Amino acid sequence: MEQMEVYMQKKQWPKYVLCVVGALIYSFGMNAFVASMGLYAGGVMGISQIIQSVVVDKLHVDLGSLNLSAVLYSLLNVPLFVMAMRSIGRQFLIKTAINVICVTFFMSILPVPAVPIIEERLTCALIGGIICGAGAGLTLQAGGSGAGLEILGVYLAKKGKSISVGKLSILINGIIYGICILLFDVSVAIYCIIYAVFLSFVLDKAYTQSINVQVMIFTKNSGNAIREMIIREFNRSATLWSGVGGYTEKDTVIVYSVLSKYEAAILRRMVRETDPHAFLVLNEGCQISGNFPKHL
Repeated sequence: MEQMEVYMQKKQWPKYVLCVVGALIYSFGMNAFVASMGLYAGGVMGISQIIQSVVVDKLHVDLGSLNLSAVLYSLLNVPLFVMAMRSIGRQFLIKTAINVICVTFFMSILPVPAVPIIEERLTCALIGGIICGAGAGLTLQAGGSGAGLEILGVYLAKKGKSISVGKLSILINGIIYGICILLFDVSVAIYCIIYAVFLSFVLDKAYTQSINVQVMIFTKNSGNAIREMIIREFNRSATLWSGVGGYTEKDTVIVYSVLSKYEAAILRRMVRETDPHAFLVLNEGCQISGNFPKHL
């Protein structure tokens, strides 16, 4: 995987920046549209918000300007960081750490509006879900995560479990919002669920590693160079077909494989460098049954 590793190393700094931008977008959506309306996120952030609400509203503790939920978000992620370090990888851990630190920082300095920007809770839930999902999705695209359930989701994806990051969020968040019903109000839980559904939808669209892509490469060469590159660089298999060009009536080799959308984007560049005259066809969203391990 030397060629792919070289390609990945060249793009690390832009990805670190993307993690910071994703954290800023997420923090803005959280403070401006979710926290300002008294709504709760899912996962670790939701747990942190609930604890803050209990401390402030139930125990009547004056926290001043301290954003307790942001601090707790960092602390509660420590065990998940340990899991990421042991089972997922160094770069993933670094990018996730950058995102968590930046989310804690941005949520602490970005003010929660005293008067909500939009007074309609449903609108805030929709917009908040879209913005927070986009921010979290940028971090996943960069090869990191917002920690919490995203670490668990990516971990399960790597283990080959047939569950996406977004679906896992909906499952576990159902338990969290059940607690919201008991502690607060049914209407609050309903709007929180709407927020979580939209966030999960945007998150799955942004997380290109969860999208399968059929790749067909038409080349006038033997096709062995491309096949070997797919096996060596992506640890995927490939099938070669022999064909005849309809227009040129010349022999053509078709290399067929299935990759993630993220891998397909890298393969496209590699193929252009290996065979500039190759013709590529990519088809997203194919269903796969069999041995197709998820890669980070």
